[in-house]
Amino acid sequence: MARPNFERINISGKAQWAKVLEPDTKWNPDGEYSVDVLIPEADAQPICEKLDGVVAAEFAKAVKEKPALKNQLSQSSPYQVVYDNDTGDATGEIKFKAKMKAIWRARDGRTGEQRPIVVDAKRQPLSKDIAIGNGSTVNVNVELVPYLMQSTKAVGCSLRLKGLQVVNLVEYASGGSMFDTVDGGYESSANAEIDEAFAVEELSDAENQGDF
Repeated sequence: MARPNFERINISGKAQWAKVLEPDTKWNPDGEYSVDVLIPEADAQPICEKLDGVVAAEFAKAVKEKPALKNQLSQSSPYQVVYDNDTGDATGEIKFKAKMKAIWRARDGRTGEQRPIVVDAKRQPLSKDIAIGNGSTVNVNVELVPYLMQSTKAVGCSLRLKGLQVVNLVEYASGGSMFDTVDGGYESSANAEIDEAFAVEELSDAENQGDF
């Protein structure tokens, strides 16, 4: 069976919790790449309208194929309004979450590894010693994958991560970045190095090299 030809779009905004150089295995043993992209509500409106259209079309398709589902299906939004953790007020931003499974599994039992393309502003592969911190400006290339989840009777649209371009980097750092330096205070004689770098390999997916 031929692979569906899903539409692709770029989403530009501020990165949050980017895990694009090494898959996260906390919730999925196979590993998953992901990134949240935050965009001001006014700028996000065209993207929201496009995604709403994809979901509405999938809903209409499902009802056409099986009219009895009309009053059973719900439509799941592919984006979320962002709220302040302290005040509970809306921040004026919209969040888009893109994901890619590190291992794909076909119905015939075949499996394979995959990873998103990650490049810098000059479209060069991102160095393996770089860690993308929250607030970095990024362009994220995604496939729009409509779905009907039979278990929940929900129709939606997944944002399948294909690539990420770092436009302006806010490099992630933990430990020492939590505090300011204190003049005259204690200074260790050992310069311990905190390794926060993600592993990244050179990518050879020629089909996707022109995404950015």
